[in-house]
Amino acid sequence: MNEGAPPIPRASQGDPLAAAGEGVVELSADEREIVALVLDAYAAAVPGELRPRYASLAGAAREGGVPPEQVGALERVLSLALQTGKARELGRAEAERVLLAVLRRLPSGLALARALDGVNEALSSLAGRRLRSVRASMRLPGRYALTLEVEGVSLTLGLGPEGLGVESLTAG
Repeated sequence: MNEGAPPIPRASQGDPLAAAGEGVVELSADEREIVALVLDAYAAAVPGELRPRYASLAGAAREGGVPPEQVGALERVLSLALQTGKARELGRAEAERVLLAVLRRLPSGLALARALDGVNEALSSLAGRRLRSVRASMRLPGRYALTLEVEGVSLTLGLGPEGLGVESLTAG
């Protein structure tokens, strides 16, 4: 740490600093081990010039705190490990649970949670109404739409690599 420099604020579970991408994201003892294991595996798989970056990130995780400038890289590695099944391969279902809990505290996880809240709010407008039709369509490879039509309401959800979101909600 630089002498005379103010300390970097630390963000722990549920702290809005973590949501804003400010401060150090703290990891519990259980999280440290699993996050570092995944980061070590990733560092071993990337080209040589990138290894030091991810080895440094693994070291930060082992010490219990990921600095703000490394949070984006942490998000990418955790997402990739969860999406590809590498998390389960390395540490079974427990690793998936822990990595998902960490990811949910990071900016991208918080954004996904907000998107899901929006989807659930739109879906709640369909409750108690008679279903008229359901259609799925492909917009592009890997991008889909799901349209639900009920009495007086039409809801179209978009599904793609970035997640799930409301494309349109119309009444009438």
